[in-house]
Amino acid sequence: MKKLFIIPLIFFLLQSCGYTPMYSKNTTVNFYIESLEFNNSDNELANFMKMNLQKYLIKNDNLGYEIITIVNYNKNPLSKNSAGLVEEYNLISTVQFTIKLKETSKTYNISESFVMPNFNDEFQEIQYERNIKQNMARSITSKLLIQLSRLNDN
Repeated sequence: MKKLFIIPLIFFLLQSCGYTPMYSKNTTVNFYIESLEFNNSDNELANFMKMNLQKYLIKNDNLGYEIITIVNYNKNPLSKNSAGLVEEYNLISTVQFTIKLKETSKTYNISESFVMPNFNDEFQEIQYERNIKQNMARSITSKLLIQLSRLNDN
C-alpha cells in the first residue's frame, strides 16, 4: 500500500520541478535582413532558404544586415555496384554568406552533406532529393541566424 502511495507522490513532485525549454519563450530577435541576394545558386535550394528567412526580411528599428549568398550544390556518385550502376549519391551544399553591416563585412562558409541511396523510381528519387534540400536549407539558415545573433551581440 505504501508503494502505491509513494510512486504517484514522487511522480507529482518531479512534475513540478520548474523545467522549461531554453528557447521556448525567447522568440524576439534584434536584427532584420535588409537585403538578401543569391548569386551562382541552385535555384531550388536558394528558394528554400528564402522561404526560411522570409520573416527576417521585415524592416524594423533594429540593425539591418545586407547578405550576399553564393550557393553551390553537387550530387556526386559515391558508390557503384559491380554492374557500374550508382548505388549511393553524396549530396553536398556549400553556402558562402557575405554579411554587411554599415562599413563592416564578414564572410561565413557553411557546408552540409548527405548520403542518398539511388532509387529505381526516378520520381521517388527526385522527391527524396527535394526533401533533403529542404532540410539542408533549414539547417543552413538556422546556422546563419545563429551567426547573425552573435554578430549582433558584439
